[in-house]
Amino acid sequence: MKTFIFYTSEGYTENPDCGAIDNCQLLGEAKGESAKEALDNLLKENPWIIENGFHIGKGLITARELANSCRAFL
Repeated sequence: MKTFIFYTSEGYTENPDCGAIDNCQLLGEAKGESAKEALDNLLKENPWIIENGFHIGKGLITARELANSCRAFL
């Protein structure tokens, strides 16, 4: 199975001074044979994505396949 990360440019983040910053929101990662299957798995495992109003199926979520699933914590 392939591993994908999912992100969107919907929403914003706050900087330490409480100002809004336009950037991407990382929604998570999931496994699947395709990006669509992995997204379905992500949504099943993370109902907060839909509950918080992220727009699914409107071309606003980007999927990127990871080269491997190794992790490095820095």
